[in-house]
Amino acid sequence: MSDIFKFLCATKIVFGKNASGQVGEELTALGYKKTMIVTDKGIINAGLLKHIEESLTASGIEYIVYDEVPPNPPSAVVVKGVEIFRSNGCDSFVAVGGGSAMDACKTISMMTVNDGDINEYDIGGKTFTKKGPSVITIPTTSGTGSEVTQWAVITDEKKHWKSSIGSPLMAPAVALVDPMMTLGLPPAITAATGIDALTHAIEAYTTRDALNGANPMADILNLEAVRLIGHNLREAYARGGNYEARKNVMLGSTLAGVGFPQVGLGNAHALAHPLGGHYDIPHGVANAILLPFVMRFNLIACPGRFADIAVAMGENIEGLSPMEAAEKAVAAVERLVKDTNIPSLRTFNIKDSDWSRLAEDASKDMNSQTNPRRTSYQDLLDLFHQANNAE
Repeated sequence: MSDIFKFLCATKIVFGKNASGQVGEELTALGYKKTMIVTDKGIINAGLLKHIEESLTASGIEYIVYDEVPPNPPSAVVVKGVEIFRSNGCDSFVAVGGGSAMDACKTISMMTVNDGDINEYDIGGKTFTKKGPSVITIPTTSGTGSEVTQWAVITDEKKHWKSSIGSPLMAPAVALVDPMMTLGLPPAITAATGIDALTHAIEAYTTRDALNGANPMADILNLEAVRLIGHNLREAYARGGNYEARKNVMLGSTLAGVGFPQVGLGNAHALAHPLGGHYDIPHGVANAILLPFVMRFNLIACPGRFADIAVAMGENIEGLSPMEAAEKAVAAVERLVKDTNIPSLRTFNIKDSDWSRLAEDASKDMNSQTNPRRTSYQDLLDLFHQANNAE
């Protein structure tokens, strides 16, 4: 363990049943008068905005709705959102939805006060100098953790590249994390987003920095997230109205959202991002497909950590060698992926000619640099092929 470590979470978290109904109260406390709700048409059609709008009206907060955010949001959505925000005289934001809506909202906020193109702020590029209007996040899935992070992923349509954009200035002011918002979530989305959150927790518990003892507080959060999701995702998937299961998966997702930015992620994310950029494969689905293969690749780098993950997933490792115990973690995740009917990679019909480009993009992704096992371009290409050839 390092003698000194840093832990950053700039977001106020309000967690629990009907927490989303406090949005008007929170905006009032922050002194805002007119907000822009950033969401998607699926949220509108599901009726999930009704009580949020009622809360805003009851608090005397005016609002407009921008509901044009698609999965894997492109930069054009950010540009249009900035225009609508400015032309309507809004002073704040409320993001309602999954990671796409929240990522889009956070970047729209930043681009109302910073110059240039949002993709110029991809990691290693330009740095934000001004903080945008406050964002209140209301997640409707238990997956991305975007409600509490200072990060967003936006697709550069021209390059088919997923820009990783982050700044302490971009952290939401308040996260209203309400498990009730997930009760109607379809099983397939429940599974994909839940394993996305599990991927955050597992990768963050085994990153290079985590192995070097960079953040023991993050270790505690990430391992507890593994336990909560591993023990509850099946029930949330199979019996979506089970509030306790939904609550536990959502808590696990938020804990991982606080934990993983402290230490980074790994190859599953590095491989998933190009699949989203080039083939528009939902991020949670891509992570769920790739996670077991990446875990097996990483086992020899930190078998003790993977043994911890196996125990958190409910596996019995008594009497096993470190590597045997570590293998139990992979087997547990493989069963979870199978039980929740995650599709195989081959169903997305990736062109043979594209694998090299996808692996090249993965090798440039920052997450391949924080993976616990040193990873080459060929390693990434092999992982893609392993996943694509799997039954």
